[in-house]
Amino acid sequence: MRASSVLSVAVVVFLVLALLSAGCGQKPTGAKNTSFQPFWDTTPPTQGGTPVPTTPDVGAVVEATPFPVATVTSTPTLRSRGPPEYSGPNVNYTFIYDQEIPFKYNTTAVIYDLKNPPLIIDFTMKTVNISRVTVARDPTCTPTETDLCLKTVTVTYPDPAAWFTITVRDLGTNQIVAQGGYARDYDVNMDKHLTIRVPGNYHIEMSGTRLSAVVRMKVVV
Repeated sequence: MRASSVLSVAVVVFLVLALLSAGCGQKPTGAKNTSFQPFWDTTPPTQGGTPVPTTPDVGAVVEATPFPVATVTSTPTLRSRGPPEYSGPNVNYTFIYDQEIPFKYNTTAVIYDLKNPPLIIDFTMKTVNISRVTVARDPTCTPTETDLCLKTVTVTYPDPAAWFTITVRDLGTNQIVAQGGYARDYDVNMDKHLTIRVPGNYHIEMSGTRLSAVVRMKVVV
């Protein structure tokens, strides 16, 4: 009788353990699929992280070799960024290039990888004035007056031999996308600008003689 009681108790214990094992091995309905991370694991979680904002970088102008073979003027130190100097209602600009370059049958070039158009290139000419003294008739004289009405006149004008050109090429295609200049094929206005409105890696070449050119390039911050 005692052995039968012990056997009954053993069977009951065995059944209880079997039921508990079956219940622990089944995942509850609707439970999230989470993984355990030990406290010593310092790896940041891959889900739910907030991206860190980055500061925009306008890039840098770098020295380049001109396309045609010519005497190359070394390019001064260039700035990749600077404080905004022009502002509009919705846009700020920063200068990436600001140099006065003397030209005497020489060429200089830079490369700029434009990520955020536009790229605005302003250039102002500083020419050497030439003075010439001539003899002219005083327009107030009467037709019968001759030698007494002659007078010397000094005429001052920009050097007619001075010229300047700027050429912008897309390095992806080697195609010219913009050109400008002073004299020769262009007018003689002293202040001009070019605007590049398409992203790209650009080769900017400047040539000239008998003048100085103040060249300033600015891009959107």
